[in-house]
Amino acid sequence: MSQPDPDMNHDMKDFRQPMVTSLGIILGFMLNFLGQWAIQDDGEIAVTTKADFVVALGLIGAIALMLWVLFRLLNNRYPLQQAGHYYHTTFRAYMLAILLAFGAVAAALFV
Repeated sequence: MSQPDPDMNHDMKDFRQPMVTSLGIILGFMLNFLGQWAIQDDGEIAVTTKADFVVALGLIGAIALMLWVLFRLLNNRYPLQQAGHYYHTTFRAYMLAILLAFGAVAAALFV
């Protein structure tokens, strides 16, 4: 694993607002997608096939990961000497959550 760049500004306050905003928007769309998927008019449960199960698991995993990232972004109790590592871990989890969310939605659309 590479070390954070010592010349980079690792203060979370500069990155917090855009990340929290984007997470809120994506979480809202995902919850709306899950809500619409759950109340289908055909009278069946939403998760009936293995593909549905994979999509639901991906979406729930992405939501859980996004909530964890949101907690890390809003948490102001981290050691300042480890701010770079804390930010990079949070950023990697943020990107993984977004990739998981879009991958699950893409799987729902194409599977």
